[in-house]
Amino acid sequence: MGETANQIPPSGFGKLQWSDLLKSVLLAAGANALISLYTIINSGAWPTREDWMDILQTTIAFMISYIIKNVFTNNVGQFAKKDEPVVTVPAKELDKVIEKAAEVK
Repeated sequence: MGETANQIPPSGFGKLQWSDLLKSVLLAAGANALISLYTIINSGAWPTREDWMDILQTTIAFMISYIIKNVFTNNVGQFAKKDEPVVTVPAKELDKVIEKAAEVK
């Protein structure tokens, strides 16, 4: 929780966070691990060097496209639109809202 204030919603358009990079690596690696398994199952052998090069290229392409998507997404999830207005919420107020939301569950 922020000690003084949080911005709701956080900034987004034109910004990239480390978590976006990590997610792109995890998604690309996971998808291509499945592609590798598919190659192994269908051929009964480990992927060849050419297969690994194709897998690496698709991994890089997937990472780049995911990062581009995140850079051009605004703070409310809309693609290629400006950020929506941001409301600064004092931390004490935000804690009250969180407590109230927890009671509803």
